[in-house]
Amino acid sequence: MSKITLSEHVNKHLISKRYEIKGNAALGVTALLLLQGAIMLPAQAADASKAGQRVLMIEMTPALCSLQPTRARMRQCLEGYSLTVSGLDMGYGERCGRGSEPRLTPLQLKVVNRIMPDTTVRTQAWQRYGACSPLSASSYFRQITNYAGDLKLPNELNTGNSYTVLKSRFVGQMTRLNSGMSPASIDLICQVGTRRQMVLTDVHVCYEGSAFGTCSNVVNNCGSKFIISGGK
Repeated sequence: MSKITLSEHVNKHLISKRYEIKGNAALGVTALLLLQGAIMLPAQAADASKAGQRVLMIEMTPALCSLQPTRARMRQCLEGYSLTVSGLDMGYGERCGRGSEPRLTPLQLKVVNRIMPDTTVRTQAWQRYGACSPLSASSYFRQITNYAGDLKLPNELNTGNSYTVLKSRFVGQMTRLNSGMSPASIDLICQVGTRRQMVLTDVHVCYEGSAFGTCSNVVNNCGSKFIISGGK
């Protein structure tokens, strides 16, 4: 089975943009809701209320850019990312860093930028989740890049095409590609599309420390099948 890490998806995106390779859409991840001109993190999430649990939040960028036109000016929409990371819930509570800005070195910012290209997304992830933890901004975003670097995703997510997928097949691919991951480690979130079909918008992956864990308070609203939007 073909596989590729989340970070490799992003690298393919950067290469395709640099050399203008047609048909090789990028993979990244974003997770913020634009409402009345303000970017807001989605209220629905696999809650990391269980002690020690962490939730990496990945967004299907083409789906959200299409379903929420107010996102159109976000960098990930303009540059054709397929996936972006929106944040990491550390399980320490929420909204502790009101008004604070994450301070990263230029080198770390360059690395984080590849999977979280939007400045406002990074800031709100830090304010909502990172600032509640005992970690510094540098350590918090290092955790995000470490999880993203190790997580393997089906290569089909990088085709740039849209197609209907059985949930059981998608979950099966994820668990086979990632050692130690179980179906309970994944929370899939969908929204209703223009044709009343469920469209995958978010993939939440749950961890216990460095190992995969069991998600709590899941949304899991995609049904037995859903559409993966490639922007075409």
